[in-house]
Amino acid sequence: MKREEAEVAVVGGGVIGASLAYGIVNRNPSVLLIDKENMELTASRGNFGLVWVQGKGFGMPHYADWSIEATEHWPEFASRLEEESGISLDYEKTGGLEICLGAQEFEERKNFLGQMQEQSKDGTNPCEMLSRSDLQSKLPDIVLGDEVSGASYCPHDGFVNPLALLKALHWGFQQKNGKYRHGHSVLNIQKNGCGFCIETDSCLFQVNKVVIASGLGTTKLSKMVSMHVPVRPERGQVLVTERTKRVFPFATGRLRQNADGSFMLGASNEDVGYNLETSPEVLSSIASHAIRIFPVLNNLQLIRSWASLRVLTPDQKPVYVESEECPGAFAVTSHSGVTLASLHSNHLPDWILDGKKPLDFDVFHSRRFDVP
Repeated sequence: MKREEAEVAVVGGGVIGASLAYGIVNRNPSVLLIDKENMELTASRGNFGLVWVQGKGFGMPHYADWSIEATEHWPEFASRLEEESGISLDYEKTGGLEICLGAQEFEERKNFLGQMQEQSKDGTNPCEMLSRSDLQSKLPDIVLGDEVSGASYCPHDGFVNPLALLKALHWGFQQKNGKYRHGHSVLNIQKNGCGFCIETDSCLFQVNKVVIASGLGTTKLSKMVSMHVPVRPERGQVLVTERTKRVFPFATGRLRQNADGSFMLGASNEDVGYNLETSPEVLSSIASHAIRIFPVLNNLQLIRSWASLRVLTPDQKPVYVESEECPGAFAVTSHSGVTLASLHSNHLPDWILDGKKPLDFDVFHSRRFDVP
């Protein structure tokens, strides 16, 4: 069996694993990025591409602060990646909207943001509520549906092409002499002296440190090095329309216009296990909701649809943990891999390589899920 050595191995080639590997290799150790799939086939292809703050951190104010910090780093992060790779990320930070239908949705959104403000460390919230007329004034090129009652707005929010981001991260990692090994399904990870032996179906990798960022495989692999990191799948379905004139410069959690002019409509939240089939009923509901917001969308042809699986922890917040029984083994998982990519490539290498934790980092430890 083939053998290979490195200082660090990152297991998982999606956005989280790639951003970690990209950041670590910038510190110049030898780094392996091990993935069971080719980069073109990773589950990250299903991402909606939001760089997002509003609504995140309910019940965990530090997560809200962590997300805001990530968006503050994003402009420089995107610029550096584009310069290094020559790949346009189509990143825009125009602010984000959560558009409400009817008076009840508007009041519920207002109350939710008020609770977020009460929970925050400094008693503030970067979001504001917009009336219907204020929202329409921000959107002079598209007419709101009759049911639209207003929206919440956050200036930190934006969006990016998630496939371009993933491609640029992989390109940057390999250009800095990082070694990408796809087609390797990890069978076992074992503590071995001062390091770890990672066994795949065709190779043994000997490394000093291992970072598990394997999406829905994170729970299984983390157990091999004595970590408990529970994750579950949630299916989301997405629709894309034909291209048209750019009229909507903002993003929402369920609707945005891409750089090429097409509209992306989403996304459902379905507890169906690992089922990746699309559902006509769900797709119809997604399209109907979008048309209620912007009736003109009814005139556009739908080009394609697909389903993908999100990776969620029990509280839908990130986990960052180092094994206590097997020091040097780490696990990272988050539903916000795109938003947090700027911090994963910037702050986390200091934690993984030098043990320097960001402020209040222990709030993200997976021990919060331990049941007495």
